[in-house]
Amino acid sequence: METIDILESRIKETLLRKSGLEEERRSLMDELLVLREDIRRLKTEREEIKAMLEHVIEKIELYLSRSEA
Repeated sequence: METIDILESRIKETLLRKSGLEEERRSLMDELLVLREDIRRLKTEREEIKAMLEHVIEKIELYLSRSEA
């Protein structure tokens, strides 16, 4: 009878660990999705800033070329 109790106890522990690992995996997957979205957003912002800077540089170059003439 003790052997069955030990086995039941180990099975319960294993199931609890498995449940905990599954929950941790779900949490990590959620975090991964958030991080991927953050990366996508940062790339978009970087491209927008790059375009804005290029536009400003063009304006400055145009201003300088007109002031030299």
